[in-house]
Amino acid sequence: MLYLHKYARPDERFHLQVGEPWCQGWGWDSFYRSVKWHGLVKENGTDGWFTSYVLLWYIRWYIGNVKCDATRTAMYWYGQLDDGHEPVYVPDPAKYVMTTTPKEKFSFRLHGTPLNREIYTNMGGL
Repeated sequence: MLYLHKYARPDERFHLQVGEPWCQGWGWDSFYRSVKWHGLVKENGTDGWFTSYVLLWYIRWYIGNVKCDATRTAMYWYGQLDDGHEPVYVPDPAKYVMTTTPKEKFSFRLHGTPLNREIYTNMGGL
């Protein structure tokens, strides 16, 4: 049976959503970039939001109320979130694991690497 919290900390919160998050980005990479994410759904089924920012390549932050957990999504797709009880879950490749864990909703970082392109597996990292 599916157990989304397998190997998770007690404070983490996860749910499944159908459909891949997508984004729109604005700005000039080496100076400022803002990326707004769409297609996000909260646990209660309402629309979620998430925005990533980069200033001068090095200063990066994000804020939102729901975020795709790429690692846990991969674990779900590869059948690694089964609790060992019947029935064994069958992964749906159209579903993504989302998180509403409070510490995942905001982050501030200093990075010295060039920007990555926007993709759901790196929503906050850019």
